[in-house]
Amino acid sequence: MCGIAGIWRINPQEVDNAMIKKMTDSIAHRGPDAEGHWTNEKGIILGHRRLSILDLDSRSNQPFHYLGRYVITYNGEIYNYIELRKELKSKGYVFLTDSDTEVICAAFHQWGEKCLSYFDGMFAFALYDSETDLLFCARDRFGEKPFFYSNDERGLFFGSEMKSLWSANVKKKLRDKMIYYFLVHDLVEDVENPELTFYENIKKLKPSHYFIVKNGEEPVQKKYYNLSIESRFEGSFNEAVEHFYFLLKQSVQYRMRADVDLGSSLSGGMDSSSITAIMQQFKEGNSTFSARFNNFDKDESKFIDIVSNNYKTKQYNCFPNEDGFESDFNKLCYHQEEPFQSGSIYAQFQVYKLAKQQNTLVLLDGQGADELLGGYFNYLLPYYFELSSSKSKNEFIEIMKLNQNINLKPTLIEKFQFTNPQLINQFRRLKKIIPFEHSKGITNELKDAYKMNQPFKTFNDLKKSLAYSMNQQGLEKLLRFSDRNAMAHSIEVRLPFLSHHLVDFVFSLPSNYFFYAGWTKSILRNSVQNILPHEIVWRKDKVGFEAPQNQWLKSASLQDKLSTSHQNLINEKFITNDYPMGWKSLILNEFL
Repeated sequence: MCGIAGIWRINPQEVDNAMIKKMTDSIAHRGPDAEGHWTNEKGIILGHRRLSILDLDSRSNQPFHYLGRYVITYNGEIYNYIELRKELKSKGYVFLTDSDTEVICAAFHQWGEKCLSYFDGMFAFALYDSETDLLFCARDRFGEKPFFYSNDERGLFFGSEMKSLWSANVKKKLRDKMIYYFLVHDLVEDVENPELTFYENIKKLKPSHYFIVKNGEEPVQKKYYNLSIESRFEGSFNEAVEHFYFLLKQSVQYRMRADVDLGSSLSGGMDSSSITAIMQQFKEGNSTFSARFNNFDKDESKFIDIVSNNYKTKQYNCFPNEDGFESDFNKLCYHQEEPFQSGSIYAQFQVYKLAKQQNTLVLLDGQGADELLGGYFNYLLPYYFELSSSKSKNEFIEIMKLNQNINLKPTLIEKFQFTNPQLINQFRRLKKIIPFEHSKGITNELKDAYKMNQPFKTFNDLKKSLAYSMNQQGLEKLLRFSDRNAMAHSIEVRLPFLSHHLVDFVFSLPSNYFFYAGWTKSILRNSVQNILPHEIVWRKDKVGFEAPQNQWLKSASLQDKLSTSHQNLINEKFITNDYPMGWKSLILNEFL
């Protein structure tokens, strides 16, 4: 896990080695163990900051050179690098290090851009080929690792974080459209144009995309991975559960490959608990790290203790509160770079800080399971309307109420929306109308320009809804929060539920397996019921990872900060006094 940066000047005579140093210095937190820079006569400069996780030998420092032809700056982990290296050795390749970095270079030499389909991992890299004078830039399938870039009259600038681009004098100007989306729709992404960021001059390489450029070219992103939602699995539910568990266990095992201490984040929910339990099968006595909240009804300490005590983990706890939030607020926003939606981001920030304090540099986490397996209750309606008969729909309502106390009663508006999703989506796209109450308190200047954009979509098909969360709206923002929080403390977070082998298998299953027998995430529940305590597997409530942010905001000092922030947004002509003063005002003001 590292930080990357690079420049390709249109005019090679303008190459500035001091600038690349500024770019890598700005992301030194991503890689405190080593730094490196490389340039050539054609105007390309690559920079790197290293966090040593695999193959700690200095020969694997970057930018890494291969065959006298390739130079790479790379952030991430290729978990199946051992298997790939073995395959490439059989084709005659010789390796001088034990790093996955060298495997990427050899794979590109062998397969070109098709090498991406061989990688099981999280990655963002830029690889320069001196023989063909091209730069190959790629990002992993689901967006675990970031890649930002800006193309202007000077050339191409890219890096792991936007602050590296700002260090290269890329202009920092907020995008009004994203401000509108955040204030009105509570969005931190542009789902119609996912390459856009909150800043006018900076784009992101989209998940599962790459581009190949030569000097002076505008990057054109190309997709290399598509998530198929076609039901192809013909086995029984129990067979699906068995194979799912095999793939999840393999994914955990691969993600435990490290030459440093590792542990897991433990929230008390089924996802993180499953990861913790499976890790114990490969290594006992792992460390677990948790956030707890005093006097908060959604504190999950009870469930954290059940899992930790059951597996006798080395349990470490932090207690995020309003004082810490206020003290760390500026630092948190600095590392996140773009607005975020809840105080849970700070709780996660503290958990990762705790891990670093215990010198645990790799954490496995359960992120992605809800989007993959239908863990949120908002996935129930798409499945309900996917059911063909009124009888099956009524049976689904009854069994969900019996098992999980969920009273699923669609309103007339919901019935119309979900039974006519194509019509609704087309109406939104063509008529460009949003409910008035959503834009209350938004100035006419902002409203008139951006009310034309309606970002949401409706689905009456469960797997289409899940795929939308995985690919466009939902998952990537969570991965952004996690990456910035972890790298702020120079640690690495790995996510077993995002193995593409596991994801592809889950999406091959018929829809009725997702809520089988009236339980959300029934595939996961049944796969871990023999290794996790009953209280964890068959919990009826869904808490998520929540923090008491509303309690925090009641403190006198944060109330003053809220008032100042709210007035600043009014002065900037984004909102009026009618806009409710709260979290969004506080957060957005920090990025003005």
